Amino acid sequence: MIIAASALAHAQNATLTGTVTDAGTGEALIGVNVTYAPGKGVATDVNGAYQLVVPAGHARITFSYVGYTARVEGVTLSDGEQRKLDMRLSLANAQLETVVISGGRFEQRVGEVTQSLSVLKPDIVLNKNIVSMDQALDQVPGVVIIDEEPQIRAGSGFSYGAGSRVMVLVDDIPILSGDIGRPNWTFLPLENLEQVEVVKGASSVLYGSAALSGAINVRTAYPREQPRTRATIFSGIYDTPGHAPAKWWDANNPGISGMSFFHSQRFGQLDVVIGGNGVTDQGYIGPELVPQDSLATSDRFAVGPGGYDHRARVNANLRWRSKGIEGLAFGVNANAQKGKSTSVFIWNDTDRGLFRPFPGTVTRTLGTQYYIDPFATYYSEAGTRHSLRTRYHRQIFDNDNGQSNSNETWHAEYQVQQKLDLFGETNFTGGLLLRDVVSTAELYRGNADGDERNMARNLAGYLQVDKKLFREKLALSAGVRYEQFMVNDADAAQPVFRAGATFRALRATFLRASYGQGFRYPTIGERYISTSVGRLIIYPNPELRPEQSWNVECGVKQGFKIGGFMGYVDAVWFQQDFQDYVEFTFGQWGTFSWATAAQDFYGFGFKSVNTGGARVTGYEFELTGKGKVGGVEITALMGYTNTNPVSTTPDHVYAQPRPGPPLPFPGQTDSTVLIPASTYRNTSYNPAGNILKFRIRDTFRSDIQLAYRKVFMGFSLRYNSHVQNIDKAFVDLDAGPPDPDELPTGVTGWLARNNTGTWIVDARAGLDLSKQLRATFVVNNLSNEVYSLRPLSIEAPRSFQVQLSATL
Repeated sequence: MIIAASALAHAQNATLTGTVTDAGTGEALIGVNVTYAPGKGVATDVNGAYQLVVPAGHARITFSYVGYTARVEGVTLSDGEQRKLDMRLSLANAQLETVVISGGRFEQRVGEVTQSLSVLKPDIVLNKNIVSMDQALDQVPGVVIIDEEPQIRAGSGFSYGAGSRVMVLVDDIPILSGDIGRPNWTFLPLENLEQVEVVKGASSVLYGSAALSGAINVRTAYPREQPRTRATIFSGIYDTPGHAPAKWWDANNPGISGMSFFHSQRFGQLDVVIGGNGVTDQGYIGPELVPQDSLATSDRFAVGPGGYDHRARVNANLRWRSKGIEGLAFGVNANAQKGKSTSVFIWNDTDRGLFRPFPGTVTRTLGTQYYIDPFATYYSEAGTRHSLRTRYHRQIFDNDNGQSNSNETWHAEYQVQQKLDLFGETNFTGGLLLRDVVSTAELYRGNADGDERNMARNLAGYLQVDKKLFREKLALSAGVRYEQFMVNDADAAQPVFRAGATFRALRATFLRASYGQGFRYPTIGERYISTSVGRLIIYPNPELRPEQSWNVECGVKQGFKIGGFMGYVDAVWFQQDFQDYVEFTFGQWGTFSWATAAQDFYGFGFKSVNTGGARVTGYEFELTGKGKVGGVEITALMGYTNTNPVSTTPDHVYAQPRPGPPLPFPGQTDSTVLIPASTYRNTSYNPAGNILKFRIRDTFRSDIQLAYRKVFMGFSLRYNSHVQNIDKAFVDLDAGPPDPDELPTGVTGWLARNNTGTWIVDARAGLDLSKQLRATFVVNNLSNEVYSLRPLSIEAPRSFQVQLSATL
């Protein structure tokens, strides 16, 4: 009887076997998910082969792989039948079918994601000769990079590089510096991109504290069936600025040049990727001006460093796909960079000194940084995915001006994921995270002991459930995360929640809505920084409180096809509210004596403080498309974002000035208060409409490339509206002639003259010299606009670059 029952059970199943390959190249695809129900399936092996046991009868077999269009094949199988079913997957030209991970920490079609998400493909990096990730992100709708700080939908302002509200990850692991929470864009690997995914809106449930306004996930690619090698060299120059009197060089224009390389290959079960780049950038910011005298008679005479960046980086990814333990893969990724560079805080003036630094505001850095990422993943027979990702991240920055700093970060995250059929496809994702930071820095000595050593720890656990209903027309998502933070002796903990839904109203029409909470704990740098930049003093704030937020959005994503051109249009409305909002604000934070008043700048300077409440509302339109029209291949990414970032507590007193010593006059005994208590309103240059400081309210992004046979050309168009409001102190101190008690920068006149936005056009054209060799000419800032994203910091003039790339 037992034998008969066993035979009957076996007879009720059928077996599918086959191979999954790339439709364009024919190479086998490893790790393709082949399923007949949620959580019930297999992944292709090293040869792209699979064997799937399926219940007899009718079944829908789904083939899905990141970066490819998913395929669903209906089959009817009889008892005990064995059938061969090969499948060819195409790269996701239909943009709605693009598979992403960042929206829910598991594979989803971009149309099913409940939050706003933009995808940046690697072609734009190569074709525009991009050598730093922030240059690529400039093309993403709603994203602005200011002073290396990523801003999504005006969620952040000027912060002196501390405390990002956008989490930045490489292969799902945070890459923000452990001490100050800022990204180093040149450190991120560009040579082997799979794609960059930008999640917009509060994402703390999935990605933790820093994801208050969103997350940027840089995903690298593993080898395919055929080895790939690419090498690139380039050289270029900066043109004379559009404001000719600001030209600081004589005959030889400052130049930029560099190279990059990349190779990926499979050696049996071992996947190997190596890459790197080297860049030498003489910079468009010149050295400090020296006033004319009997020795220095030229207005170009200068001393000290200007803006430059010289660096070299190498990275490697190794992955072993085990044959002995089916479903197990493990390996290590590594990346290292060495460089020397400068950073410039504010310009000298808005005329001849526009492309020169204000005296004392240049910081020189010798930097070394690297990370090592051991990891392992395991797919069990029950369809459970286990993932362990770890990282050791080391940064050493030898700065002048008493600003040297170094830190070590240990990161470990275990994640488990299970797909089940519970009245429809259901995906469970849970995880535990530990992150430890040790910082040793003369820059962060503002703690109670005046010690250079500070420590931070982050513990977190999270759970998310994603479910599909009504024949996969409705996708629901809900999650919770609990985080605990400790910085030295201070600590805080809080849960955050998120929920969202996507409804497929028509074949290519998706309606969505989402709600998410955010919680961001201040970094070591925000709490304990103690330094000066020129005459400006940066003060610590050990009492800085965590900031919280909630975000809601609703939108529609509509796919389209016009001839051979396919894509989607996305429209969304959003609102995000903040409490205990942290801003980097000017005030009278320090004590002083009359003997050293000028040296101490009367106690004035900058400090990160909780300023009360804030709100950002707005809307965004995005279009993404790709295809052929009359033999011309067209790729397009464009979008417009409008925001209204306001203070909701403009009269809230967030700081009281420190009383100074009595005036140095006979009989004077009262202490001196030089400014009133600080509020948003009385510290703002332009408080009309309660617009937050240093915000770009309107942006437009567009990148279009046309390719025909051996020739391609492309244009990038960016619009940034002007900054309406900055710290009033910069205007109050902007006077002339130079006074030891003032900070003359010309910013008052700049704001008056530049009260409309700026359009920036980049152009490129290339020719395939052979199947392996391509030459490209790139012009950035084609019309040579003189513009600033943050008043007091000038952007690059026009530049010309020639690139030669070889692909084998």
